[in-house]
Amino acid sequence: MIKSILALASVATLAAAQGLTHISFTQPVGDGITYEAGTNQTFSWTMACIPPSTLVSATPNATEVDFMDSNNINNAFFVKKVGTIDCTKSVGNLVWTVPADTKPGVYALQFLLTPNNAYSGRFNVTTPGNSNGGAGGGSGEGGAPSSPPAGGAPTHTGGSGAASLVVSSSVGAVVAGAIALMLL
Repeated sequence: MIKSILALASVATLAAAQGLTHISFTQPVGDGITYEAGTNQTFSWTMACIPPSTLVSATPNATEVDFMDSNNINNAFFVKKVGTIDCTKSVGNLVWTVPADTKPGVYALQFLLTPNNAYSGRFNVTTPGNSNGGAGGGSGEGGAPSSPPAGGAPTHTGGSGAASLVVSSSVGAVVAGAIALMLL
């Protein structure tokens, strides 16, 4: 637990040093992540979603976290709200449940923000007892959705290991390194 807290604090410090100007997911990012429908998972983020962040919540201190169908690489579609985060926290993590009725496929998480939403990396969801990966997912597609639902600016640089929401590759490497520290 202490290692996780220290790693999250170092992510926030390093992201600030790299010039990150908005909230972004630090987990899940990268390729090859698979979750089983109905299981509890944890996502994490860095930077608060209140000013000076360039992406902010429409409500004073919280924002919705949505589970998005990302089987179409060019679009993501709302499936279900899976939580709410405290926008005043500069780093954090939240346990959420992959909806039990989720069909195998490729999905992402979304923070509902203005002027653009923030997306996690894409991940596969399988049915219970099936570890073969989701339909349409896997390697070669890279990254999170390239456009948010209902149009708008691109939201991801794409590629293996890249962090979400137009984060530079150097910040992605820093975030990936901090995540590796959390796993120790």
